[in-house]
Amino acid sequence: MSKHTNAIPGVDTIEGLVGNPPMKVELPKKTVETLDAVRAELNALYIAVIPYCFKCKEPLAWHVPLDDKLLFHCPICGREWRVGINGD
Repeated sequence: MSKHTNAIPGVDTIEGLVGNPPMKVELPKKTVETLDAVRAELNALYIAVIPYCFKCKEPLAWHVPLDDKLLFHCPICGREWRVGINGD
């Protein structure tokens, strides 16, 4: 429980997508590289980066190493985030 009256849990800042988001999302390789760099910087400051599904507000499962370019999947809805699936 936070003593800060204006504090809200981070997951509550996620606004679910309107409509029906795609089941497969392409992540450009450059975006993944940026994510890795930011994650490393924040981890050094004891802050975890936990990707969530916008549709389900559920933490995504990471695939390390990549499994056929699959980086994340949502264990609830099955959405997938793949690196450069269109030739990137």
